[in-house]
Amino acid sequence: MGTNIIKARNGYAYILEGKNLCNTLPVDEEDLIENADGILDCPLDGVLRKNKLSLSDLNEMKTTKLLFVKLEAEQTIILNTICLNLNM
Repeated sequence: MGTNIIKARNGYAYILEGKNLCNTLPVDEEDLIENADGILDCPLDGVLRKNKLSLSDLNEMKTTKLLFVKLEAEQTIILNTICLNLNM
């Protein structure tokens, strides 16, 4: 599996997992929001746009899962998982 992991000590990111690919998109601190339930979140469309990607690109890359993660030193903490249905 090809991997494109960004080396970051602390921060947040979206990890795009596919059949043969794994990419990491960094999340800017100013893009983080706290939703009504008090859970930290980040709108995916803004992160994709900043990385010159779209939802169509995710489909072309055969992305099957999106992970919103917190990066701390050597740890990756999964905050949210989105499974994509490729049968649409």
